[in-house]
Amino acid sequence: MSLTPKIAMSDDFLKSFAAVPRSSQHAVLTFVAKFRQNPMATGINYERINNAGDPNMRSVRINDNLRGIVLKPDVGNVYCLLWVDTHDDAYQWAGRHRVAIHPDVGSIQVYAVQETQGDVSSNNASLPETIGLYHELKDREIRRLGVPDEMLAVVRAIGTVDELEAIETQLPDEAFESLYLYAAGDSYDSIINSRDNPHSVDQTDYSAALERDSSKRHFVVITDDSDLEALLAAPLERWRVFLHPSQRKLIERDWNGPVKVTGGAGTGKTVVAMHRAARLARQYAELPGRPIVFTTFTKTLAEDIKQHLALLCTPQELEKIQVVNIDQWASSILRRFGYPHNLLYSEVERRKMWQAAMSALPASVEFSLQFMRAEYERVVLPLGCESAEDYMRASRVGRGGQIGRSVRKSIWPVFAEYRAQLQAANLREPEDAFREAVQILRVEKPSLGIRAMVVDEAQDISPSGFDLIRTSVPEAENDIFIVGDAHQRIYRHKVVLNRVGISVRGRSKSLKVNYRTTDEIRRWACAQLEGCEVDDLDGDVDTLRGYHSLTHGDFPAIIESRSAHDDFEHIQDLLKKLNDDCIEARQICIVARTNEDIEGLGKLLVQTGIPSLKLDGNTADNDTTSGVRLATMHRIKGLEFSVVIIASYRGAQEYARQFSQDEDAGVTEETEMSERCLLHVAATRAKRNLFLLKR
Repeated sequence: MSLTPKIAMSDDFLKSFAAVPRSSQHAVLTFVAKFRQNPMATGINYERINNAGDPNMRSVRINDNLRGIVLKPDVGNVYCLLWVDTHDDAYQWAGRHRVAIHPDVGSIQVYAVQETQGDVSSNNASLPETIGLYHELKDREIRRLGVPDEMLAVVRAIGTVDELEAIETQLPDEAFESLYLYAAGDSYDSIINSRDNPHSVDQTDYSAALERDSSKRHFVVITDDSDLEALLAAPLERWRVFLHPSQRKLIERDWNGPVKVTGGAGTGKTVVAMHRAARLARQYAELPGRPIVFTTFTKTLAEDIKQHLALLCTPQELEKIQVVNIDQWASSILRRFGYPHNLLYSEVERRKMWQAAMSALPASVEFSLQFMRAEYERVVLPLGCESAEDYMRASRVGRGGQIGRSVRKSIWPVFAEYRAQLQAANLREPEDAFREAVQILRVEKPSLGIRAMVVDEAQDISPSGFDLIRTSVPEAENDIFIVGDAHQRIYRHKVVLNRVGISVRGRSKSLKVNYRTTDEIRRWACAQLEGCEVDDLDGDVDTLRGYHSLTHGDFPAIIESRSAHDDFEHIQDLLKKLNDDCIEARQICIVARTNEDIEGLGKLLVQTGIPSLKLDGNTADNDTTSGVRLATMHRIKGLEFSVVIIASYRGAQEYARQFSQDEDAGVTEETEMSERCLLHVAATRAKRNLFLLKR
């Protein structure tokens, strides 16, 4: 075995470091720097710990008050930083935990050994074994799920999912997740086959164990190239270093075609997408220009991703990635070929054009402007109808009542007039522009210099947008990587990837673990979509079976409110309590459905002297700016905060009636679904607490 020591740090060490008082953190930084240089240096004294949960644990002195807990196995030249705390608390942590290499999974597991494990087993000791959640599994099968031997009896005694969740903190993460998925209905074989299973495991070889993806979820090996200062400066940004094995597998693999990754809010889809972009940038570093395009739906999301990629990538990697929202990217392609039109974004301008277009509606037809616009946006535009004949043949599935051929022919002049209005103003609807870009690329066949595309927020990108993506990227290994979740679709676009030439058969994966919100918030947010059928971006039904959070906390608080004045009084009370709980103001976001509501709340905050920062299309969230954040429910998408306060909320049905105003029940139903998704999105931005002020 090499004499060069292998030094690692656990995510628990980073979390405990974050809790160390700032006045003492410098001492920890000094110790870690010395430890990295030489863990056997003079002055680093390893002391055995009486009653430690693991005989390989040692205590090291950092200063008069602080102690570090280090894993120092007798075999091999491996040192792992596990915990840092005050003297007594560090020793107590060491007494409550064990570190071991699991014989089947091969990962290094850190788990509780002295917490009271009798609550579940003693309550169920007299119950027949056959009622347990895992009675059909043999001990060796439960062990293969990642359960340590000493926890087998406890797992055997579990009778309900609530009892499983009650001992979550005592189980290694991979064990809890596997048990949870099995309880949710996943087959045993699918759980085992979804991970890498080492052929043989040496339970004394910590060096080999540190190289497995299952260990990299919680441990990082420190090398000379490791940016240790940056790692310790932001220890809670775990996404930069610690990845779930299922995430790492998606990122590192070479795929023989397009890949689709779905998963509920907070499961790390965007994290996976960013790591994937960085990996591709390294792989194709020798190609000229920016061969990797990372696209998402809105400009603000693109700006947020740029900031995060700057934390994740080296400057050289960042130079290889173009981050751009889908509309800007399409516009850049069109400008390259002298496209004369601008894309229409102004809703005010759009309404004016529709009012003018309605002059072409025959007097004998009594369709409203809202109905005609919905017909255009849900039938004419997505199906690319260029003539009355195209429209008469077009499918109107999902549009409600039937319209005969003669009526369709009679109302076509309205759509033709709307397009004439666009032409006169030198404008195009984005979907029409995407379609025209595809036509240009198929005729010109240029090389755009794109080797691979990473697509975020796929649920909000239209079929014509995906058609352009497919046309722009040559079919090859690692060509298109797509992440999205239709449970978070807040715009009307709906795509079936296979119909736009993007086949993901055999390359569709789903993430299950929510790292952001507590399970209480997750459950409440998912309940807002109860009864809704959600697609998987490829024509099939998607479910959130097995989707769960690893943390627990308070249940969301629903506060009844009668007026804007009531809302603000509740907000003031909440802000005071949160301040007393030492929650930083910048970690609190006040959210509302409309800009009007946000403007009103902003004025009241100014009047009462409460600092705030309004996040809009031109303002990103900046950690250096103090004050509570203000954002619409659309703007908060892609962000996360410790606390979210949803103010002035009137209910999905009321917003659907307000914003659809259409005699077509299909449109109203679709709008209500979007509103429910929007509430789901806003709720799942909260990491710790969620408050809903309901009118």
